[in-house]
Amino acid sequence: MDLRGLLIAVVIFFTSISCSKPAEITEKHTYPIKLGTFIEPKEHGVTDLFIHSPWNPWQYAALGFPEHCWGMNLPNTSHDSKEPVRSPWRISEDSIEAVFERNPRERVLFRARAVADSMAVRLSLEIINDSEVGIEDIRSLICFKPDAAKGLPSRSVAMTAFRDTSYEMTWFPVDGKPVQLHEDTHYQGDYPDRGWTDIRTKINWGVNIKGGLDNRTIHDMGWFRGNSPGRIVEEEADPALIAIHARGDTTRWVATIWNPARILFCNPQNPCFHSDPDFADCPAGGKTGAEGIIFFHDGSFEALVKRALAWRESRN
Repeated sequence: MDLRGLLIAVVIFFTSISCSKPAEITEKHTYPIKLGTFIEPKEHGVTDLFIHSPWNPWQYAALGFPEHCWGMNLPNTSHDSKEPVRSPWRISEDSIEAVFERNPRERVLFRARAVADSMAVRLSLEIINDSEVGIEDIRSLICFKPDAAKGLPSRSVAMTAFRDTSYEMTWFPVDGKPVQLHEDTHYQGDYPDRGWTDIRTKINWGVNIKGGLDNRTIHDMGWFRGNSPGRIVEEEADPALIAIHARGDTTRWVATIWNPARILFCNPQNPCFHSDPDFADCPAGGKTGAEGIIFFHDGSFEALVKRALAWRESRN
């Protein structure tokens, strides 16, 4: 081989290395978290924000932020659209900050913001009411989806290690102590009459927040009653953290918490999991909001709870 041919071969070799994905990403190595969103117009998941994994930057989860947000005198800001639309998210040039704003009605502003941090993504929701009509009974669902939604094939770039969001993988704290959904919790009522043969892959277990409302008594929270797939356990979360560990690895976690929070739940059919925020009423000329965070965590669940408690203390 002549010198020119040798140089071409060297260039091709190093180019192939730089453009290829690593065969294995070790547990100790992490990458900066980056944010993104969808490019082509779509009708479902139109509020999706993509959060790239710190363990493998080619993988990402989708955050429905919000999946829904509605209330009395507050039309729904939804992840569904009647026609295909482009993403509303504005992403910073360095891909570490994202903002989404919408006017659900005249003189009312809904704002969602995400900021990537070291092994975490800080979240905030704000409603600014410059109208003369107050807003009450605000509800919001924030949906963390490690993989594609129900009925769709798994994404090749999904966080597939966290695709199983059933109670088998799901933990939350009670007075700071670790509790596994279903296995360590109690429920006295009936189950939905849906002909289920495998409750693990079907039931949406919900958890009330210590000191908060009982979501079973809220009129527009019907998916935890009747023949809906959800049920609420007797235990109450404190802090309002819900965490999913990777398949076969109880030292790698994804978790989320809001302050203040209203409910936790996991939905293995979607698959997704939630810690949903709670809001004070928003008077005319006023504003309301909540703050949250998504944790990526290597280590024990107990250490993760300490991170959540430290974050909650910093917000209070």
